[in-house]
Amino acid sequence: MYLARKKIHRKIHYCLRESFADGEMLKSRDICELGPNPSRFVIYPDDGVSFYFDPELIESIEAAGAKADNEELEKLLMPFLDPETQRVIQMFSRAPAGRAAFLRRQAKRCEQEAFHPFDMRRMHYLRFGELDMRKMARAPKKIYRKLLDKSRDEIEQQFMETESVIERRERKNYVYAVFGVADHFESEISRKFPQALDQDRVDRVFLEEFCKINADEAFWGDMGIDGRPNEYLIRYLIWFFDADFDGGFYLEDLVWQFRRRHHGLRTPPPQAAMPVDEALSMMGLSTDDFPGMSVKSLTRQYRVMAQKHHPDKGGDHDRFIRLNRAFQELVRKAEKTRR
Repeated sequence: MYLARKKIHRKIHYCLRESFADGEMLKSRDICELGPNPSRFVIYPDDGVSFYFDPELIESIEAAGAKADNEELEKLLMPFLDPETQRVIQMFSRAPAGRAAFLRRQAKRCEQEAFHPFDMRRMHYLRFGELDMRKMARAPKKIYRKLLDKSRDEIEQQFMETESVIERRERKNYVYAVFGVADHFESEISRKFPQALDQDRVDRVFLEEFCKINADEAFWGDMGIDGRPNEYLIRYLIWFFDADFDGGFYLEDLVWQFRRRHHGLRTPPPQAAMPVDEALSMMGLSTDDFPGMSVKSLTRQYRVMAQKHHPDKGGDHDRFIRLNRAFQELVRKAEKTRR
């Protein structure tokens, strides 16, 4: 079983679902509706940390032909338990016997499975936070084991929950990466600085890739397609067109992210802020241009200067790094002024 979320009249409702095999296809089915507040099915008999699940819930699960396993329900409904009860449970919880052997078997299965590239890109980004998906080929296949033995609906519910950790400022970078937009551009800029690309073409490529996945019958399985944007894809449309690219994915940031992740090095001390006059000069702006400029207009100017000074275009590497610092500094100033 798994916990599914769905919007009803703009409010999140929960239900228990399960994935099951129907021939060679994995499908999903509803087991029990929990409504907007699953905590109502948790009963604390002595106002302490002990609890049990409402018999009504158990009966509904069994009436649907599913097994009402208490440990499984406890895991699924953990976020809706009293905080002190959660703390006590986590304090005494142990990995089930045979867990290590099970994970090894799962990792071995991953080596033989053919996962969909869209799922692989999402898992890779969520694990490593890398904009450049070319590194995906070198990643261990075991990172995809959470995709095993799940219906398309369960996989999408899983991604919805995991993606909740992505900060708003990073969402467009994420969508750009997982839809493989960079693969349509030859320049190395597309792998590191998507904000420097022709944004009209970026938008067109994204929509093409979006439509391909939306129309992929094999990908959606038992959920099928009906010509409209799938409900699980709509958030990506919003994330892509409702934000600008995050300006934090610069070369020096990527290098230190990699080193910190793989070698345990400390983040370098923060650099002194670039003087505003110098930043404006690097960006080809004057002191009269800057007041009142939005982040979007700064980004447009950055793209113009990036095309001119990027090393792949014959520009100087150090100057390009300074351009990135100038852009970051001016964006910070613009955002601070707007607050």
